[in-house]
Amino acid sequence: MRELDEFEDGLIERFRNHPALRGVTELSQEDLQTVLLQRRFLSLAFTMAYDLAIDLLTDAQSKRIARVIIREEYPDTTSPGNTPSHREDMMADLLALGVPREALVRSRKTLATTACVDTTMELIASAGDSKYADVELLTILRFWGEVLVSVEYGELWRRIGPVLGDRSVFYYPHHVHDAKSRPLAAASPLSLTHSDQLGLRLVQLIDSNESRERFRETEQAVVAIKTAFYDQFLPGS
Repeated sequence: MRELDEFEDGLIERFRNHPALRGVTELSQEDLQTVLLQRRFLSLAFTMAYDLAIDLLTDAQSKRIARVIIREEYPDTTSPGNTPSHREDMMADLLALGVPREALVRSRKTLATTACVDTTMELIASAGDSKYADVELLTILRFWGEVLVSVEYGELWRRIGPVLGDRSVFYYPHHVHDAKSRPLAAASPLSLTHSDQLGLRLVQLIDSNESRERFRETEQAVVAIKTAFYDQFLPGS
């Protein structure tokens, strides 16, 4: 597991240093708005990705963990229907950042964003057909849907944090509860973040050299998808 942690941490650092993320503090308000509106479409695809993976998982414990996480996207802690979903929370943060409602209404996926979503769904579908389906599917959910999301929002927070502060109901909370807070080698049932909850079961399922290799290759594929998404925001793209 320590070797896998080192491999994963290297991918995380490489992704964090993507020029579009590192340069977020230098973006104009218009360019920042463009990034956030396109990133919104990836967030809208989150539940679709989880639903597809749940359909394809064969491990009962993995299914239960994934179900708990996806249900958290639609909290109902008071009377039914009165609690905003996480997607509504995202819209609230966007509006608080000064993104006009008209811009939200008129926004459409770019070709690069569409390709990112489509490639993610294809990666999940192909993982379900693998000999190591549960390892690959959990790796995608954890890395695509949790670990790298926390990295993205952490970098974006450097720009939007001074504006939102403790009023954030989406970006900062997701940066915190999606994060990898423990190494895979120190996986614990006491961990509370989504990444660590999925990671604990993943560690239990990775039990051979081949499954470890499938983990590595799947994470590389995820980074390639996310990198292609941010490439569209580079000058000249």
